[in-house]
Amino acid sequence: MKWINKGHEFDSIYERICEKEKYLLFGAGDLGIKSYHILKEEINIVGFIDNDEKKRCSLEYDKPVISLAEVKWDEKLGIIITPGQMQRRSIYKELLSKGYHKNIDFFDLEEFLGIYFVYKYNKVYFYNISFLPSTVCNLKCEACLNFNALAKHYYTREWNNLIKDVDMFFSCVDNILLFHVSGGEPLLYPRIADLIDYIDKKYGNRIYQLRTVTNGTVIPSDHILEKLSKCNVDITVDDYREAVPQYNDNFDVLIQKLEKYGISYHTSKVDSWIDLAPLTTDYSNWTDVQLREHFDNCCHSWQELRDGKLFSCNYDSYATVAGINEEQDVEVFDLKTYTTEQSKALIEFRLGYNEKGYTNLCKHCRGFLTDDNISVPPARQVIGTVLNKL
Repeated sequence: MKWINKGHEFDSIYERICEKEKYLLFGAGDLGIKSYHILKEEINIVGFIDNDEKKRCSLEYDKPVISLAEVKWDEKLGIIITPGQMQRRSIYKELLSKGYHKNIDFFDLEEFLGIYFVYKYNKVYFYNISFLPSTVCNLKCEACLNFNALAKHYYTREWNNLIKDVDMFFSCVDNILLFHVSGGEPLLYPRIADLIDYIDKKYGNRIYQLRTVTNGTVIPSDHILEKLSKCNVDITVDDYREAVPQYNDNFDVLIQKLEKYGISYHTSKVDSWIDLAPLTTDYSNWTDVQLREHFDNCCHSWQELRDGKLFSCNYDSYATVAGINEEQDVEVFDLKTYTTEQSKALIEFRLGYNEKGYTNLCKHCRGFLTDDNISVPPARQVIGTVLNKL
């Protein structure tokens, strides 16, 4: 979205939020429960909506869990959609088909958190952020969203610069739902445990979920596992065993070690990846209006923190680091010059506003959740390195 009235883009949405006297959280899963605990002292949450009948019969919630069909329309009732971006689209369609309107009757959790806290308390509350100590990886996945298969060199950041970025971030951001340390393969970064430990010990009380991820093929040392076991961190273990069966034993050993050290983890297995196809896509003849619409339809919900800046689209930033994208110009937010008077503008940027209304990569990207995106098998490996400049 292109900035038109910086610092006031969400005025009308906040007014809508204030008009509501009660809320239902759509989604009684992990994010729904997290949302409930974050917001229960702030707004009147009367229950959950969930399409899973098992959750509607569960006794573990202290609020009722109902189906959308059971909701009685009330102009004073608001619905907050809590699931992540992949599940969110189907919920949108369901609500719209029932006559509900976005930012009038229902709100995204991502937007709700940012808007509510900055308008009511002038506090900056982020939904998530992506933070990469390194792009080094032992796999070369064809559709890697870090574009490692297209990069000539890996990128590893200096320790002092990482710490400087973390400190800079939390000098501007009051709270965050998910601080995600990503890669590359994070477990190959030599000081990954030190980094997690630093973030947790210094800022853990302002992070609702500190998480890192692994491709499930790397077995970290006992020293790393021992240190991680003392941190409040959750590890996502991606299951790519079908694509890289030579690492099957490593996956099993990794799970055993995580359990041995009592480290919180969950496994993730998906049927397909989205290929942004930056080298075969060309929208460079599109108008600014078309590119803004493309950017808005993409529905990506991640930005990267790097070198004291937030980058409007993490994929745009990754492509630049990989050497296949132009350097960003106005689609960045420089935290080094941030003041509290810019808190609303910072939230607007985090929720998709920038000076152009799109990023450079939009000219060569299919988009994450667009109607014409391309699905490919997860973690399909390629041999050799391809490098082209867009």
